[in-house]
Amino acid sequence: MKFQVGKANLVQVLQRIQSATEKKTTMPILNNCLIKATEDGTLELFATDLELSLWTKMAAQVQTEGKTTVSARKLLEIVREVPQDSLSFELDAVRSRLLVKAGRSRFELSTFPAEDFPNINLYQDLPLTSCNAEILKRALQKTLYSIPSEEETFSTPGLLWHATEENDLRFVSSDGHRLSYYEVPADAFPGFTMGTEIIVPRKAVQEIHRLLEKETEVSIGMDEKSLVLRTPATFLSTLLLDCEFPEYQAIIPPERPYSITVAAELLYPALKRVALVTDVSYRHVKFNISKNAIELQSGNPELGNANDIIDVEYDGEDFSVAFNVKYVMESIAAMDSQTIRFEWVDDHHGGIFLGPDDPGYLSLIMPMVV
Repeated sequence: MKFQVGKANLVQVLQRIQSATEKKTTMPILNNCLIKATEDGTLELFATDLELSLWTKMAAQVQTEGKTTVSARKLLEIVREVPQDSLSFELDAVRSRLLVKAGRSRFELSTFPAEDFPNINLYQDLPLTSCNAEILKRALQKTLYSIPSEEETFSTPGLLWHATEENDLRFVSSDGHRLSYYEVPADAFPGFTMGTEIIVPRKAVQEIHRLLEKETEVSIGMDEKSLVLRTPATFLSTLLLDCEFPEYQAIIPPERPYSITVAAELLYPALKRVALVTDVSYRHVKFNISKNAIELQSGNPELGNANDIIDVEYDGEDFSVAFNVKYVMESIAAMDSQTIRFEWVDDHHGGIFLGPDDPGYLSLIMPMVV
């Protein structure tokens, strides 16, 4: 195998590929990506952690076709550091080394045989339907932040997709302390059928969102256990989670009799200021709501206290509640709205944050005891 390729394009491809590899594994080959050079001038790259699989391709000057596997992370580090705009690669099959040359720089990387790399099913016979890439990216962006990690064993580490009674599609995530959802019209995914619901793992949601940041043409489909996305140059498949998602609708108060509306350009900076005296142990911000004003209050015995007051239109009873300041800021950052509407029942139920200019989005944050 021998080929030449441009640095800029290779960096982009390796960034995409290496994030899909498995870092914590007893199978070292899962740290590697499979590189396949073909005579038609195409370089194909594969990566998998056995649950998530990614394939992509790019143009290259191929002198000799072939394939091998090499550390995706280490190869990306090398390609980033060399100053030259072009790199040459050659496989030394006898010594199991991939030779990388750029100008007067030379590297030898250990390889594993391509035959040892897990087989990746590209689902070429699976019927796919085009979807609105911008809407899908927006839905993931508004819910990704509240998907719990796999280490949080009491929560479902995935994103729920399900159809509503109106046949719209709702994306829901919750880590037990907060919940977010975003509802999109069904015609954004014409012809896409998923049954009652699916749960997409957190890592797959991250990779799909990353993929959609640079893609505008996307097709989507699924079989019994996997979700599949394809763009003109990239393919991604992920196993779906086989578990139950909590009955999240039960914790959303159907009626919230109290509310205030405040400009996002005032609320977010104020939260950012009072967050300066919070830390891991003291994470709260207290909302003290009184007539025509909301006071944000935070404090830390070691650092000090912070207060900030924002004018609002409110003529109800005084109300106080504390939230994790990071959760509130992430919820507001996910909105595409010039104003933020905060709705509540009492200090025991979760507070609801909405964007009046961002229909379909809802965030619920559970109160803290301080």
